[in-house]
Amino acid sequence: MSHAHRYILLFLVSLMFLSCVQKLDEEKILRERFNTRIAEYKAGKIQECKEKAIDQAEFYVDSLIDTWVGREVIDTIAFPEKPSKPQRPDPILGTLKKFEVN
Repeated sequence: MSHAHRYILLFLVSLMFLSCVQKLDEEKILRERFNTRIAEYKAGKIQECKEKAIDQAEFYVDSLIDTWVGREVIDTIAFPEKPSKPQRPDPILGTLKKFEVN
């Protein structure tokens, strides 16, 4: 068998294998990728909405508890009132006699 016949035979065999390969449905693949991305986007948005709702609910509950409990419970230490200032004593300069030392 000559080289030309071998190349022709190789070419025919490769054509036969190529004809057996299933053609890819590009539109189907694009649809699947698109649907996957849409599903991921929706899941992300739902998660964001849940987190936002939880944050808002926590803030609302905290404000309700704050109004129900009031400020008195938070400050449980009862400090005594500040004492009044004592009266100022009379000046003592000039009223005492000097001591003389011998």
